[in-house]
Amino acid sequence: MDSRQLVRVAVLADKGAAAAEAEWQYVLDWLNRDVPGYRFVIVALDHPELRQAVHEGNVDFLITNAGNYGEFEYSDGVSRVATLDSPLALSPSQAVGSAIVVRAESGLNELADLKGRHLLAASHEAFCCYQIAARELVLAGVDPQKDLGRLEYAGFPIQSIALAVRDGKADAGVLKTCLLEQMVASGALKPGELRVLAPKNKPGFPCATSSRLYPDWAFAALKGTPGDLSRHVAVALLEMPKSPDGHGWAIPAHYAVLDGLFRDLKLGRYANPHQETLEEFMLRHRYPLLAIAVLVFFWLIHTIRVDYLVKRRTRELQRMHEEKEHMAETMRERQQALDHAGRLAVLGGMASAIAHELKQPLAAIENFARGIDRRIEAGRLDPEPLRDGCNEIALQSQRADATIERIRNFARKGGSTMQSVNLLAYVREAVELFEVAHPEANIQWLGMVRQGDTQVRADPIQIQQVTFNLLKNAIDAQGAQGRARAPITVCLEREAQGYRVGVCDQGGNLTEEQVAHLFEPFFTTKSDGLGLGLALSKWIIDAHGGMLTLTGEAAGVCASFWLPEETAHE
Repeated sequence: MDSRQLVRVAVLADKGAAAAEAEWQYVLDWLNRDVPGYRFVIVALDHPELRQAVHEGNVDFLITNAGNYGEFEYSDGVSRVATLDSPLALSPSQAVGSAIVVRAESGLNELADLKGRHLLAASHEAFCCYQIAARELVLAGVDPQKDLGRLEYAGFPIQSIALAVRDGKADAGVLKTCLLEQMVASGALKPGELRVLAPKNKPGFPCATSSRLYPDWAFAALKGTPGDLSRHVAVALLEMPKSPDGHGWAIPAHYAVLDGLFRDLKLGRYANPHQETLEEFMLRHRYPLLAIAVLVFFWLIHTIRVDYLVKRRTRELQRMHEEKEHMAETMRERQQALDHAGRLAVLGGMASAIAHELKQPLAAIENFARGIDRRIEAGRLDPEPLRDGCNEIALQSQRADATIERIRNFARKGGSTMQSVNLLAYVREAVELFEVAHPEANIQWLGMVRQGDTQVRADPIQIQQVTFNLLKNAIDAQGAQGRARAPITVCLEREAQGYRVGVCDQGGNLTEEQVAHLFEPFFTTKSDGLGLGLALSKWIIDAHGGMLTLTGEAAGVCASFWLPEETAHE
């Protein structure tokens, strides 16, 4: 009786049980000879039987293709101890693939040409004879389950697929790489009857392939297999001499390339994405997740930096606001002094001009009058000299009258600088200066036209002087009524062939008598006013060819001036 411990080695019998036992018996014989104390037996199983045996742990080891191994590694935790080293392979990790064959005279040249065609394959679970080719079709934009005219599974042996394509029973068929060359060498096919569709260039690989190459078959241990036994088997396989047909075993190849196949075909761990674990999800998406983590890190750094800069800027703005308030208070005090000094300067300038201009004609009138008086006292009543004196007195009176008229119209004959200006820009600037000097003012803009449409020919300083004066009158009127914070509306509207600037206050209405005299010099409704502001403003606007008007409203007064647009001067 054999006292050795029984070790069951399951083998995927995709070509039948007898073929599988014959193919792998050389390996079992070596293990029985090289691993003492154990008796290794082959258990040939098809795909469903192998899956059940692995799930139930009824075997100790299994020999299967790379795709089948990848499925069991994920689902049942099997681990490879060696990888088959085939004589035709580039390496154990680049050994097998799919060759999609068509008749030599077929018009098919690219994988995408298979849309709507009849394709033969061994089985939907066949790794080399369907799954590898199916992935290449998917990557070429052909869904095998939807885009093919007909997908037929012909089973094993796969040589029958090549013969069916040759006989015209299908447009194309999926073979394991090198099978076509082997059938030609054995005489089963004539040279040139079939060709490989869309062959890939694989330097050093002796066979034509339609796909990339994948690892060869794996010898794997089940999760419950003792570790010592697995190590003994691994050593024995690596020391095993080549079989008569040149096959041997190498250290386990890297099977990570299978992940892409499973993902593209939604097999194995990708068959039901809802059952994917968090660890698997993070592993599969590690690069995007790493990129997101880096972005989040830099975003946090940026957020902290921006928060610091905002706080620092807030402190600076607060300090600047305090300085502005201080400057505004200083400017208010200075503006009050300048307003008072300006009124006195205007009045003084007018008085000096009148005195200077009238001195000569008045002196001449006095001289001629005294000369006529002396002639009368002397009895020299010759009418001709007396008439000349009277004429001179009349002439000098006319000269004095002309002088007064020139003083009255001094704005038009003064040294103003007339130029093309943007009325809206200068009115806005005057309002802004006024708001700085009078922060209590509540200025509201209404009915503004676009800035580029308000070109007039004017002296910008004088226009700002008029605007400032109208605003000053408005806020003074509201202050007298205890409504300094009431809105003062400012508008600039197109009217006729020019533009009208209006300033409306809520400082109470004026009587008709007051309105009739407001443009007169020295007439004022203010207790501390000199009555020159509106008079001077009217002179300035008149000098520009415009009009200054006052209109009584329900709550106050609307003062406005109109200036012709620049083209109206031409």
